[in-house]
Amino acid sequence: MIVRMKELWLFTPASSVDETITKLGELGVVEIREVVSPAGADLEHRDREIERTQKAINLLASAQDGNGNNDVLVTDILYTENDPKRLTNRILTTVEINTNGRRRLKDLQSQLKWYEVWGKDTNPADIEYLEGQGIYIRLYEATPDQVDGLVKNHCVEVFPEREQAIPLALISDEKDEQLDLKQVYSPTLPLSELRRQLERKERQMAKVNRYLEDQSQNLGLLRDYLKYLQDHRNIVWAVEGMGDIEGKLKYLHGYLPADQMDLLSSVAKDNSWGYRISEPKNPKEVPVYLRNPRWIKIINPVLRFIDIVPGYREVDVSIYFLIAFALFFAMLVGDAGYGLLLLLLTIFFRKKIPSQMRWLSYVLSGATIAWGVLSGTYFGSEEIASLPWLNNLIIAEVSSFGVENIDFMMHLSFLIGAVHLTTAHLIRVVQFANSIKALSEIGWIAIMWGLFLLAEQLVLGEAMPAWSHWLFISGALLVTLFSQESSSLLKSIVVSVSNLPLSLINGFSDIVSYVRLFAVGLATATVAASFNQMILASGISNMGVLQIIGSAIALFLGHSLNIALALMAVMVHGLRLNMLEFAGHLGVQFSGEAYKPFKLMGYKSTTKGKKGRRILNSQ
Repeated sequence: MIVRMKELWLFTPASSVDETITKLGELGVVEIREVVSPAGADLEHRDREIERTQKAINLLASAQDGNGNNDVLVTDILYTENDPKRLTNRILTTVEINTNGRRRLKDLQSQLKWYEVWGKDTNPADIEYLEGQGIYIRLYEATPDQVDGLVKNHCVEVFPEREQAIPLALISDEKDEQLDLKQVYSPTLPLSELRRQLERKERQMAKVNRYLEDQSQNLGLLRDYLKYLQDHRNIVWAVEGMGDIEGKLKYLHGYLPADQMDLLSSVAKDNSWGYRISEPKNPKEVPVYLRNPRWIKIINPVLRFIDIVPGYREVDVSIYFLIAFALFFAMLVGDAGYGLLLLLLTIFFRKKIPSQMRWLSYVLSGATIAWGVLSGTYFGSEEIASLPWLNNLIIAEVSSFGVENIDFMMHLSFLIGAVHLTTAHLIRVVQFANSIKALSEIGWIAIMWGLFLLAEQLVLGEAMPAWSHWLFISGALLVTLFSQESSSLLKSIVVSVSNLPLSLINGFSDIVSYVRLFAVGLATATVAASFNQMILASGISNMGVLQIIGSAIALFLGHSLNIALALMAVMVHGLRLNMLEFAGHLGVQFSGEAYKPFKLMGYKSTTKGKKGRRILNSQ
């Protein structure tokens, strides 16, 4: 249900504007709209602090995951910190040290590798000394076919091949003599010093990693602090976005649910605010607040995923979307085995899945299992479906392995389409109950069933009843006369007649498009059966242990691919039938924006953790 909203203008003295905004945030029922564009150094500073804190949270979460510990139970903590701002700065500094340390480690390890190639007793200082005496040594790497010519024409010392390259040293009394090869440069440190620095850097890196692991216990502290920062940032944003009257009075614009008017009025009187609450002047700007029972809200994850919100004057499609989506999901996936697998995964990961998504998964998996049982589809295996206690549950007309039920499945798809689209027009009949447009929607219902009978005849060869033409005649007449509200009857008739042919074509294609429910579901079952046939063509009785293991892996990969394709089909076809066909006939354009009330989630709150830590009320 789309909740009725009210438009609000609220006035408060400039001297108490912070308290006013804070009180509104604690109230949490008003969506604030900008009167002026908020800007300023304070807002930018708070945005940077939020960004830094979020980065620190992400780093600690990564350290926690890398330690294999989701609920940190470190008993020998070396580094403690209770100030969230200081903690954030230290974490970011530590990470910078960590990055530079890794870079230095890589450099030291590269220099250490040089000694492994050219000898641990080699000292770069000796090479520099020889250069001072007029003897020049340059180090190179060559391929085997390059070495032969070099030995004949130059004084070179060849070393054993390493990693498909041959190290060699050019010895010359000429400073400018060089080889056209990849030159290798000597390290800057002797081996003993290099090892000491490497050990020292590794110890430093270990301390850095230990510090991050220790501070992962403070993830809750930083997350609460982030809410605190966001609350302060939102207060600044709201204040900066208010209108100003001569520096003495501030005012804001917003929207709130109609059933929250009394609450706001009471708070406004207690705080001496001035306010004006009225019906919204422009419905297109009104935020949409959907309030539904919990069992309908389980469709919210899907609606959020595709990011659609009906307009304020449109219809809430949640319940219709939920029912149709569950049916479409079941038919498109169509396999009881896949549905059971989804159900088991949901049960296994139930604690990690948000409540709405978890219950939606239960509904979708249950619907899929039910359809799979009725159609006799279990991982695409006819052998499983032929078991007596399962075979008795199959309805022959919808069986996935039936060869004579194709016409019925197409008929069922068209019927589902007609019912689905009729539901859309029935909703509009109720919506326009006090308008002549309700009669035009009744006309469209008649036309929809006429188009259904026409699809049956053209696609399935079913003869149309003798009375079917009256569906088109009566429907077209109602649509022509009553679809347009206008003071000029002739003008409304002309407009309706000009739109009717294209609308009829679109209506016919919409009904026919529901055949995808049958086609995609059949494809899912066929692909599953094909995998089974390819992998288990000769059965498993003559297989060895390794062959059985290999076949099991192949079946797992094949069915995993098929499940992925089926889920993609759901996202493409299942959503399309709801968003385009159904929503198009319902007149829903999803032009709204979700209601986002101004709320302060962590402001003025103290959050205690395992050791009684508290967010500091300072920045």
